This record gives sequence, structure tokens and C-alpha cells, in this order.
Amino acid sequence: MYMIRKQEYDLETYPFEPNDFLFYFRSLYHDRGLKAFYQLFNRTRRRPYSRGLIARFAPTGIGLEIGVGARTICPTTRTVLSDGYSEHGVANSIGKVFFMGDEIPYKDETFSFVLSEHVLEHIANPIKMLKEWIRVLKKNGHVFLFLPHKERTFDRFRKITTLEHLISDYENDISFDDQGHLKEWWQDIVEKGLMPDHYKHIGKQDVTGTGSIHHHVWTEKEIAELLEYVELKVVLIDPKVHDRRDTFVVVGRKI
Repeated sequence: MYMIRKQEYDLETYPFEPNDFLFYFRSLYHDRGLKAFYQLFNRTRRRPYSRGLIARFAPTGIGLEIGVGARTICPTTRTVLSDGYSEHGVANSIGKVFFMGDEIPYKDETFSFVLSEHVLEHIANPIKMLKEWIRVLKKNGHVFLFLPHKERTFDRFRKITTLEHLISDYENDISFDDQGHLKEWWQDIVEKGLMPDHYKHIGKQDVTGTGSIHHHVWTEKEIAELLEYVELKVVLIDPKVHDRRDTFVVVGRKI
């Protein structure tokens, strides 16, 4: 696995996909093998609700996905697929450009939307990260945050992360590999046998440096509060994403 720091990129040279459906199936087959055919014809697994939110709030313009991982719900004909890592657990990333989400190598107000799915909880300093996303977002552009809900994931035994905690992390400039939550994670997740299968091969000494730990735990209420704190207007809150049931989504608009 490798992690690539800030480089120079521009939209003119980014290889957007000519056909969104073909890219979806190709990446799905690479990840799932023959099971991809079942998922291809299973409407729910194609994530129509989640994709529809993008079409509703960002029907045009170029988007940026942060931490894309092995699959995407974004329209790949007009979305820059980025990642900080070339692999996640046992899955390779489909990212086409690699950088950390708090050092985005694009100019101010480049994108019409920024989206992340199950990413922000892995970030030790979310406010710092969000401020960078807002920097590259156009006025009236949208931030889509799909996140694991505390009560519907292995985080259910952990305490909610408060806004005050996040502000403290930001003011103290907590680094991406901070180990402040490692003990809690190990006790409440690993020792209770709740570690996700695709991360079980990662040792305790590597769990923070590989972005594998959930530093923070939230419901939709805390994320709406966070977006308001960074001066985004909350335009949608859904406590349960219909096509990914462990997930909630909050959408904010830059004003």
C-alpha cells in the first residue's frame, strides 16, 4: 500500500469515463467476480436512491469524490475519483488520482460537488478536512456525507463524538495518524470480535497509519451540527439511506 502526498493535477488531463455504466460493471466485476452479475440486476444494490441524490442536488458540473475505495455511486463521466490510499483492507482502490483529503491539489472553487462515503469517520481531524473540501467547492455547490450510523454498525458500543471534541482536535491540529482513539477502538471493536473482515489482517501498530480506524462515531444529528459549524447550509438529512442501511446521509450547500 502507498500513500501519495499533494501533487499537481488539473481537470483538463483527468481521464473521465466515457460510459458510466460500463465503468460501474467493470469495477464491480473486478471486485466481486461472478457475483457482479447478480448485483448488476439487483436494483437496490445499484444504489438508485443514493445516485438520485447526486442527480437531485448536483445535476450538472464536475464533482470530486474523496476516498473512493473499491466502488463509487458518483457519475464517473463527470467526477474526479480520488483516494489517499491505493488499497483499503483487501480491496484495491478505483481512484485515478491520489492525495490526502486535507491537501487537495486543485484551485479554489473548482468543483460543483464533493462527496465522501464512509470516509470522514476515518479522519482524525474532520473540521480541517471539511474546510479543505469547502475551499475547492464552488459557491452553491454541495457536500454529500454518507456515514455509518452509530446504532447500525459495530460502533454501537462507543460514545458519540461531540462537536466540542472536533473543535478541540482542530485547534490542536491533530494529525491524520493520531492514536487518541486507538485504545477505545481496540477495546470496543477488536476485543469484542467486531473488527470488519477486510481489516482483520492489520496489526494494532498499523491501524491508524493505514486509515483503518473509526476515529469518530456519529448520527445524523451531530453531522448536521458539524456542517452548520463550518458554515454550510444543511439542505437534506436522511437518518437511513434506503440502499445502504447502515448509513445516514447529510447534504450541505456552500453559501
